[in-house]
Amino acid sequence: MKKITLLLSAMLMLACSTALAENSGDATSVGIIPFGYSDDDSRWISGKLSDFLMDNLDSSHDFSLISEDDLDDAFEDIGFDPDQFKYGVPPDMIMEAGEGMDADLLVFGFVVPGGGEEYQVLWNIAVVSSANTISPAPSMVRKNTDPVKELAETIVSEINSHVGARADESLNMARYHKANSSWHSAIASYLQVIEVDPEHVEAMLELADVYMKSDVDSISRAEIVYNNVLAIEPDNSYAMSGLGKVALKNENYETAKDFFDQAILTDPDNTAAYSGLASAYTALGMTDEAIASFESAIAANPDNLQARYALGLLYAELGNYTEAIPHIEAILVVRPDYSNLRLKLASAYSETGNYGAAADNAIIVLEATPDDIDLALFVAQYEARAGRTSSAVDRLNSIIASSGSRQAYLMLATVYRDSGQRGSMQGVFNRLHSAYPGDPVANYMVGAFYYQSGSSKARTSELVPANIGTWESAISELNSAISFLNQVTGYRASQAQNMVAAAQNAIGLCEEKIDRVNRYSQ
Repeated sequence: MKKITLLLSAMLMLACSTALAENSGDATSVGIIPFGYSDDDSRWISGKLSDFLMDNLDSSHDFSLISEDDLDDAFEDIGFDPDQFKYGVPPDMIMEAGEGMDADLLVFGFVVPGGGEEYQVLWNIAVVSSANTISPAPSMVRKNTDPVKELAETIVSEINSHVGARADESLNMARYHKANSSWHSAIASYLQVIEVDPEHVEAMLELADVYMKSDVDSISRAEIVYNNVLAIEPDNSYAMSGLGKVALKNENYETAKDFFDQAILTDPDNTAAYSGLASAYTALGMTDEAIASFESAIAANPDNLQARYALGLLYAELGNYTEAIPHIEAILVVRPDYSNLRLKLASAYSETGNYGAAADNAIIVLEATPDDIDLALFVAQYEARAGRTSSAVDRLNSIIASSGSRQAYLMLATVYRDSGQRGSMQGVFNRLHSAYPGDPVANYMVGAFYYQSGSSKARTSELVPANIGTWESAISELNSAISFLNQVTGYRASQAQNMVAAAQNAIGLCEEKIDRVNRYSQ
């Protein structure tokens, strides 16, 4: 928890930092620290590589090159002699100097003999605003002008992709944890995204949504994040409706109503704002008035979509999905392009247990956006719950074939598990490892899957013989989890080992329960 708090503090300080070029539209400020070297040949490569890197950055519209003089001055200001670059620079001093020269990124590394005529170039990207360092795979190069020049071009072309890939990887992991209600892990992963890209609005909004969860109950943090989004995008309707939800939680209902009205004015298709407005009316004790007002407006003008929209969402807010569904459907007859509202209808059908209708409506949206992997996963989930196991399996296999989605692998395994096909479930895990051999993310996700399943069974508490099988199954799954989690490397290794320790404790408790039941039954 302390780590999460520290990361949050860092995130708040980063909110006003300069974003990467791909997000802000401004050139990213980059400095090249001369690469360290170990002998004369590697010194030659270091010098040429630095020159070519600066040439490429200087001619790029995406980057703004920091001059050598400014870079040297920044290091001298913190007490580091630029003549010592050849020995490498401590990471903390890189970040400190980067702040002094107002840099977004600093590229640094080391050149060492790699055997034969080749040299290994280890290079890194320091994201100054977050004090985060990204280390791509080392490159091999010969002591020759053209190969060194090509390497410099490759490094420059990959800078943003490496930064973006790190953010995307953390975002996928955050969404995985969120889908499994692992709130603290989700928060940590979202903060990792924002560490790399301090203006990643999508991650910020999703993080705020997690903070708003009743299981997390960090309303004040959510409010800070929503305000930070508005500092980046003043017209962001979802941040406005988020602040409306914060005001609702704080029982400031008039303020909440104002935020929701503002959000709707900015984006009339923001269903969350309409839902929130209905909640504000309800909290103000104006439910009957709100319903009467909306119904009166519809009676006077049946084409008043806004009133019908609000009424349908008000009923949904009250949990009266049966009344809500006809209003939402009426709107979609006129405006079938309202994808967000159709997804709301799918959710309403899901709430009534009509998963088939939920899937049918979600499929309509998916047909318009066939590359939306997240929506395809939702459709597969609805299909599975509707008993359309074959359709869900086919859809998930299609997602896997087109994208290799790890989430699809895990959902497919879940479908097989819930339909009693444990052998097929294990086959999915084998496919996952074949697709991502030795991949720490795959090991982590599979291990987490077994850990969550085993931990759930381990919590069975009644000391009766009938539960022995459940505890034995828990032990088996927890041992499987440990096997996978022990293979996790990289920055997830710490989280993996925490789960390993928890799994070992759960195994011990299960064994103790089994022993006690066996002794009592004798």
